[in-house]
Amino acid sequence: MAPQPAQRLETSLPTPIEEAGAASAGGKLYVMGGFNAAGASLASVYVFDGASWSSGPRLPIPVDHPSAASLDGLVYLAGGHSNGGDSARLFRLDSDHWTELAPMHFARGGHALVADQGRLFAIGGNTARGEVAAVESFDPATNAWTVLPSLPSQRNHVSGFVIGGSVCVAGGRYPTTARVDCFEVAQSTWSRLPDLPRATSGAGAVTFLGGAVVVLGGQNAGETAIVDQLTRFTPGAGWSTGETMLAPRHGFELALFAGRAWACGGGAAPGLHPVATCTSLGNPAAAERGK
Repeated sequence: MAPQPAQRLETSLPTPIEEAGAASAGGKLYVMGGFNAAGASLASVYVFDGASWSSGPRLPIPVDHPSAASLDGLVYLAGGHSNGGDSARLFRLDSDHWTELAPMHFARGGHALVADQGRLFAIGGNTARGEVAAVESFDPATNAWTVLPSLPSQRNHVSGFVIGGSVCVAGGRYPTTARVDCFEVAQSTWSRLPDLPRATSGAGAVTFLGGAVVVLGGQNAGETAIVDQLTRFTPGAGWSTGETMLAPRHGFELALFAGRAWACGGGAAPGLHPVATCTSLGNPAAAERGK
């Protein structure tokens, strides 16, 4: 078995947060929105510069379960739930303020916002009325969303990543699944990757520079335990087994920062149990080259 990719504890967030969005741009890591320990939606933004955390421009509305992505050096945050309501709103961080852009056609939270080929893709999620099967993409050049073929298996609390020319979502609920669906952008069609080793929802996923894909954490099907799996995808070989997350959690987004995948906040137990913990994971491809 290949050695476990290097994991380490990082500087903790200023406060416990669960179900926040995360992305990096301009040499800084951003953790946005989420739940506090009382279950209130948050408008807070925390910024890490590699040495310490500070407060960034507050979101225009408080949101939990949003999803964030970076595209062309800018941070975007879409959707989420706002103290029980559902949001379709899209915001871009422009230096010291947030700019509101065209809203999604479909409100959603617990979805994945994935950047690829100059566009943002919103996949999965739910509202108070149920699951959102519709998928849509945002073009910053036209400030417009386009509706795409629906997710074959609608679900929320998915984890998004890019592989090749496809944007993918792994896991999710209801019911909790190990399924991995990929939207092939050029063909505008859906395909599947092999299932994850274990079903999970609320996990984190990331694609490292060089193409290595990692999924880690989440909750089990009964929402009674944290899933500690750390699994990486190899074309032709599928998903790895036997590795575990350093500080198992659910309800966080992975973001690439300083060459590592950062998981900040999340829940240390099923339900609402936010923590301030930050951990990071090195690029497994780099670990392989260093053997």
